Amino acid sequence: MRWIDIFLPEPGTDSQFDHGCRQAAKIAAGLEIIQARDGLDAVTVTETMAEAGRILFQTLTASRPESLAPDPQRRGYSVMDLDDPDHDNLIGFHFVAQGDQVDLPWTWLHNGLEFMLSDHPLCVGTHTSDPADMASPRSWMQRMVRSRFLVGRGGGMSLPAILSQLLPPEGPAPELLFVPGHGDRNVRRLIFREAETITTALQGGALGRSLGRLHVPDGAVTPTDLTEKSLGYQALHYAGPTREAAQYDASEGEYWMNRMLKESAQTPDYQVEELAGMEGEVLGVDPITCILEDISERYELQGGLSVPVGKLAAAGGAEPDTSSRSLGAGRRSWLLADGPVDPLQLGHRGGMPPLVFSNSYLSLPHLGSRCTAAGASTFIGLQAPVYSRPARRFVGEIYTAMAAGWCAGAAVWQAARICRRDLGRKHPVWLSYGVRGYGSLALAYL
Repeated sequence: MRWIDIFLPEPGTDSQFDHGCRQAAKIAAGLEIIQARDGLDAVTVTETMAEAGRILFQTLTASRPESLAPDPQRRGYSVMDLDDPDHDNLIGFHFVAQGDQVDLPWTWLHNGLEFMLSDHPLCVGTHTSDPADMASPRSWMQRMVRSRFLVGRGGGMSLPAILSQLLPPEGPAPELLFVPGHGDRNVRRLIFREAETITTALQGGALGRSLGRLHVPDGAVTPTDLTEKSLGYQALHYAGPTREAAQYDASEGEYWMNRMLKESAQTPDYQVEELAGMEGEVLGVDPITCILEDISERYELQGGLSVPVGKLAAAGGAEPDTSSRSLGAGRRSWLLADGPVDPLQLGHRGGMPPLVFSNSYLSLPHLGSRCTAAGASTFIGLQAPVYSRPARRFVGEIYTAMAAGWCAGAAVWQAARICRRDLGRKHPVWLSYGVRGYGSLALAYL
């Protein structure tokens, strides 16, 4: 496939463009109000996405009239063929953005008739799509460049033809570390269903050998544990709540949490969901995660509540705070067994791997830029809150495509296409994921 670079006007240089960006951001910020009123997967959600997308489209084409023309001769980067027309014939758009532009919902671009994502993969970064432009290329980029000089069977230059040279038979497949959101052992079966989905997808690759394998830890992952473990993996997959966190009920204190832990070990999953107040939704999401996410997210917006959680704030790199001010750690961090871990913690110690997938609440705008700034080459995450069942389905389709050699940006597009086909074009999950960094990253080069 071919990635075409689209250079957005630098902030402050085009007042009309900046105004359109602010309008789209305002509409995107109000999406959760509509979801709270109508439901996470209501038709009005997709309509709101289209409204923001039309403004972005009009703003972009007014400033850059030819920006979305799919001309393969334009500046960009070509990903090695897979001998799969669905992948090889794709033309994707890579937006080179700065500042707040990076976190706009470019996934929702809408030309007045259709979403751009229906035909083109979309990716956003602060750099061009060509990894060779990097001043200090990472190992996966060097392997990608080297692949251009390999000649496969019969002189072919597709990835299947050169895979045996690119990945020696004795070489191990790259490992992905599964990072579960905080949860008690008794309820971890809920969140680990996502790990099962990923493992099944990776085992179904079509290139003759596995391009990756998922390591699922036996116990809980703590911030210190993750900082140490991440050095040995080529990718991280975080599984957490994919919608707004459940409300924390302080009236019953720890007893309420203890009671739920005890009962969850003895009752079917659907009753655990009811206890957490998320009937029919929470499969793959640990209710204790939702409670702790609520502490760090909901109170950030509502002024806070005095709760003895200073340890959580300290673990995230901030000063301990036991006052009524909010922690705010849930939006900026991953919440693990004993507190949040900030992406910068991994980056400072060289532990940020090339690929990071955060299947968690609004991870793309909240964590995407932070992870790429901390050293990740590619970040995949959620642009809007979704129910966990379609979210887990989307995750499975992404890894199925990547296991077949698809690059990350194309894999997200493929998952969107399949979910749109199976769940309907009005179901918002197909528009709810996005890519930061290099859409060209593929498992074969990790």
